[in-house]
Parts: sequence; C-alpha cells; structure tokens
Amino acid sequence: MADMVSERYALSLYEVAQDEKQEKLYLDQLTEVCAAFDSEPDFLKMLTTPSIAVEDKQKVLKNVFEGRIEPFLLNFLMLVTDKGRIGLIHEMCQAYKEQYYFENGIVEVLAVTAVPMSAALTDKLRGKMEQVTGKKVELKCSVDPSIMGGIVVKVNNEQFDTSLRTRLEELAARLTGTQESR
Repeated sequence: MADMVSERYALSLYEVAQDEKQEKLYLDQLTEVCAAFDSEPDFLKMLTTPSIAVEDKQKVLKNVFEGRIEPFLLNFLMLVTDKGRIGLIHEMCQAYKEQYYFENGIVEVLAVTAVPMSAALTDKLRGKMEQVTGKKVELKCSVDPSIMGGIVVKVNNEQFDTSLRTRLEELAARLTGTQESR
C-alpha cells in the first residue's frame, strides 16, 4: 500500500515537473531533500510525530527549504506533511527517479570492485554497459575489499559477478562435491 501511495505522489510531482520542463531539477532537489533527512534523521522524525502540529512542521519546512528548492517542491513537501505521508519521502524520491530514468532512457548500474577503478576504466565500463543495455548509463561505483578482485555489476534486477571471492567459493563447492562422490 505504501508503495502505491508513494508512486502516486511521485508521479503527480513528476507531471508538474514535466509541465514546467524541470524534471531533472526536481529530481536533484528531491534527492537533496532526502539527503538532508538522511543526515539529520531527527528532522524527519519530527515531521512524522503526530503530537506536533502540522502548522509547526510546515513552518520548519519553510525555514529550512525556502529559497533552496523550487516553490512547488516546497509546497509538495508541505502537502505530504499535511497528509501524514512525509515518512514516505524516500520511497517517493525513488519512484520519481525511476520515472525520470524510464522517460529519459537511463539505467542505473552499480559496479562493485575490490579497489577503486580509474577514471579510464570507469568510462570504459560505462561505454560497455551503454552498448549492452542500449540506454544511457548512470554508473555508481563502490568499493568492497571482501570481493578480493574482479567486479560485481548490478543492472536492474540482474547481477553479473566475476569477483574472485565468488570464483573461489564456486571452486570450493566443486572440490567439496568431488571429494564427497569418491
């Protein structure tokens, strides 16, 4: 139910952004709002506390975000606060981003490596993933030393794992299976 509600709010916001030809700006600003809530969890907690008057919550929103985000986006935040839905803001942001990516032929790709990739390798991977997906790639890179080497690439709901850790685990499983069948 929360997903459906979040999606409806996000799509309504997206329609307004489209009308204003500001889809990317709204995405960036909505992402910044969520980042502010992430960096100050008590801020979002205050906005979801029923014992605090809606007017007080809206006043705080205005003080924090007025002049920093588009007026309509601020009104959107005040509306979802009034409706008791501000706690779903991260889900709304995700739904908005998914709609933006869909409309603009963008796919998010996560690449996990044991050590940071060079800029040249990052560009090469982005280019290869654009060829494979046929879409513009928003590449997010992260480092996880536990994979030991290789790369794990996640695109949509698919994962391609060529990490050394996985290959060693597969080898161990085969060796264990071979020893048991003797």
